[in-house]
Amino acid sequence: MIIRLVCIYFMTFCTSWTINPSKISNFDESFGRVSGAGPIPRQVECYSCMSLSYQTSWKYLQATYIYPKVFTDRCRDPNSERGMPTVMCSSVCVSLMEPDVEAGVFIGFKHIRGCLDRVLRHGFNQSALRTHRFHQNNHCRTLSRSALFNPARTTDPPALGDVQLCSCYGDRCNTSIMAPSIFLVLLLIFVHWVVV
Repeated sequence: MIIRLVCIYFMTFCTSWTINPSKISNFDESFGRVSGAGPIPRQVECYSCMSLSYQTSWKYLQATYIYPKVFTDRCRDPNSERGMPTVMCSSVCVSLMEPDVEAGVFIGFKHIRGCLDRVLRHGFNQSALRTHRFHQNNHCRTLSRSALFNPARTTDPPALGDVQLCSCYGDRCNTSIMAPSIFLVLLLIFVHWVVV
């Protein structure tokens, strides 16, 4: 009985308090934030898709990737057609591009587009993202999967091959981007090595 009365007293006492933001010295009403905490990030709209070839192998890939809004070959250039689905992101938009090789034959490139924090099931390696400043600049880098992807478990073998990761900050900015020449050179070396 006494415990119940104490709880009722504290609930009444605490709920009767009102806090006036203008009395708090570090509250900045113009931004709706506490000074020093940084502005509330604006969400950006990013395309969310994967090339169709990922869908055929999804049972093997679902441990690595997060399901996109759509699997389509239009993911190669989402700007070219209307109706490509998008998602709202609080991080940056990204595009992943990797060579599509079947039986040692280069077919083209496969694409993944989405939010930085919603493409990989176990996320990107934060150290690699900081080193290459993916959060700060709109740019592309070709990196090994083992350096870029976080493994599900530390005992898992490293992921093989290279991917090109492009980051950008802006609505629907993760559209088609020409591959840098270094990526093509590495691809040609890989294809030559496989064929020979």
